Amino acid sequence: MIETILSHRRPFLFVGEVLRVEPGVEAAACSNVPAADLAELGYPTDRVPLWYIAEFMAQTGALAVLAGRTGEKTLMTGIDSLELIAQPLPDLPLRADVQILQERRGIGKRVGTVWQGETKLATGVIWYARQ
Repeated sequence: MIETILSHRRPFLFVGEVLRVEPGVEAAACSNVPAADLAELGYPTDRVPLWYIAEFMAQTGALAVLAGRTGEKTLMTGIDSLELIAQPLPDLPLRADVQILQERRGIGKRVGTVWQGETKLATGVIWYARQ
């Protein structure tokens, strides 16, 4: 299901499992943060970078935006108030919960939280453009 909605492919596909999707409303997903993929992208494998968390949140939100649509994609156009609350540990699963706040004429924003177990790692607002 993931690859039929998102155009991303390994090593840039960060969503590993979809937990729930309500088209146009919200999505939740898991990512396994594979150290091998971070190494392939040229990043140290001893921690999870903030850009990974932001992109994982954006991809999870894209599931909610694009579910039920064909031939469309979203582009991350901005980040508001992304706050790293705790440093994630590598090779432990992450979970993102993302809700769409608004969309007008294909431009929208979504708010999300990323968790590792019961620990809240990050929260923020991601702007997107739907094409």
